[in-house]
Amino acid sequence: MAAPLSEEQVRQARARIIAEAERQFAASGPDGASLRSIARALGWTAASLYRYFPGKEALLAATRAAVLNRFSERIETAYASTTDLWERSRAVGRAYVGFAFEEPHAYRLMFGHAEPDPKPPELQRAEDRSMRTVTDYVEDMIAAGLLEGDAEAIGRAYWAALHGLIVLRMAGRIGADEFEARRHQTMRLITRGARPMRKDNP
Repeated sequence: MAAPLSEEQVRQARARIIAEAERQFAASGPDGASLRSIARALGWTAASLYRYFPGKEALLAATRAAVLNRFSERIETAYASTTDLWERSRAVGRAYVGFAFEEPHAYRLMFGHAEPDPKPPELQRAEDRSMRTVTDYVEDMIAAGLLEGDAEAIGRAYWAALHGLIVLRMAGRIGADEFEARRHQTMRLITRGARPMRKDNP
């Protein structure tokens, strides 16, 4: 019988497995990677992985959660980088785009897979955290009177538009210069639609 592991040993082992899983999912896709290939790369047996994950779907969910949390940390750092609300919104946008193009395989892991049912709590928490990164700064702007409306709806509009442009850029459908031009134009259009109505301009 294997000796019981401490919580720290379990955490470290899971982190190693997830790091290798992310590498293989990026290289081969979830269908091309297996618990056996991941265990082999770590110098383990496939059976040993079951001490940490009940199966590949659970490992994929944990890997996606880790990627989402890494993404959230980057956006949260951008959010905290300035107290100027307009500059904060631009910093969040730059951080989002930077993550997507610097870690394209991780970005695809975040959004390119069907959601498991039921969704593991770890993945749900990571998704909730990532969604807050695209609504918190909008809530600040609404509170300051710079925008008006529902923060979640406006944040999701920014996200959907930006995500669509990123997917087009990754697919080679638009070039880098066109991406930047369309990104700024689209963000301005959404912002204009969410600006408070002037009382003298019905």
